[in-house]
Amino acid sequence: MVLADFPVNCTITSNEEVRGVTSLDNKLFVLRNAQRDQVDVYEKYDDYYGNPVEYYSVPGDHVWDITHNVGFGTVCISDYREREVYEVSLTDASLVDTLRVDNELRGLSVCNYNILVTCRHPSALVALDCRDLTINKKILLDETIDLPWHAVQLSTGNFAVCHGSGTNMEHRVCTVDRSGRIIRSFGSGSGSDKFQLNVPCHLAVDENDFIFVADCLNERVVLLTPKLNFVDYVIENMDSRPQRLYLDRNSKDLYVGKRNGDVVVIQL
Repeated sequence: MVLADFPVNCTITSNEEVRGVTSLDNKLFVLRNAQRDQVDVYEKYDDYYGNPVEYYSVPGDHVWDITHNVGFGTVCISDYREREVYEVSLTDASLVDTLRVDNELRGLSVCNYNILVTCRHPSALVALDCRDLTINKKILLDETIDLPWHAVQLSTGNFAVCHGSGTNMEHRVCTVDRSGRIIRSFGSGSGSDKFQLNVPCHLAVDENDFIFVADCLNERVVLLTPKLNFVDYVIENMDSRPQRLYLDRNSKDLYVGKRNGDVVVIQL
């Protein structure tokens, strides 16, 4: 990938912290840190988004991430306190299914016909069958991957995982194989240098396995090659911490959800 000056197409503004972004059926879903109506639903008009056209609610008030369930017309939402995944219908906003996982849940992503859940205590990846949210596979991660936030599957079948929080911990993006063994990594202790990260909390991956990293406390989005070499900053010196990423591969729009409630839309 050759980096150009990526333009910011638009910004979706709200006062509630962004906990996740995804899209399905030409609608954009923004998960927010709220006790009800946690999901704002937007429709795109030319190059901008207006006010939400719908609101969805889920039972829990400690939601963490959202992803779409391709082919089933639903979205899935993780709740880290209740340790549950909620599946919500896009037809009538009803709760379709709930699955409890015996780990502390964090990020969600789609991999093949599974919903990939990043878990803690112990650090693991759990693959849920898209059809009924049953557990297909659980991968225990290498013991040095402490406090994982999010994972995505690569075209090789391996996974990219981001982890780390606090000053006495590694802050890295790691590529792991299907047994959870680390193949390579980017980052070290927390810091703001070119080859450091400070709470890398969310990932997005393109069709060529280039990896976008929400480098939260450094207030920037980092781009890495498939071999985890540094490419450049997609955006830096942000006015609020980037916490969630979503890449629409069709439109080539990268959505950056921020702590202050804004979602920045960057055209790649």
